[in-house]
Amino acid sequence: MKRYVLSMVLVAMLLPAFAVAQEFEGPEDIEWQMEMREREMELEQRKAEMDFARRKQELELQGYKQKLENMRKPKEHPGPVKLHKKDGPHPLLLLVLVVNILMAVWVYQDIRRRSSGSGIWIVIALLTGLLGTLVYAVVRLGNNEKKKA
Repeated sequence: MKRYVLSMVLVAMLLPAFAVAQEFEGPEDIEWQMEMREREMELEQRKAEMDFARRKQELELQGYKQKLENMRKPKEHPGPVKLHKKDGPHPLLLLVLVVNILMAVWVYQDIRRRSSGSGIWIVIALLTGLLGTLVYAVVRLGNNEKKKA
């Protein structure tokens, strides 16, 4: 019975010391848990960065492989080069065509009004435009001077 009483006294004496020890371990436990959580988060972040870097390298490697495949393929003829993205003729080409037609119409009206000349001048004016019309005008002026003299 002495042993029992002695052990109870010993337990009663150590119990407050044990409770105090647990109080001091509490904040340290929380700090330790926070530190462990921070380390886990850092580890997760490093894993994510490594996964990102690995995926980036894989994509770059796929790009290089694609370039090599494109270089190995025989090149096909690209077809006619398109200078403009618009559909239809170029506006300058339309302007030249309209000027040629107007010059041919003027030559035709001049030949009809004067009742002299040949239809070949209409074709020349239509095909050559301003140059053919100028040649016709010079020839016509030459004919006028011959008739006056």
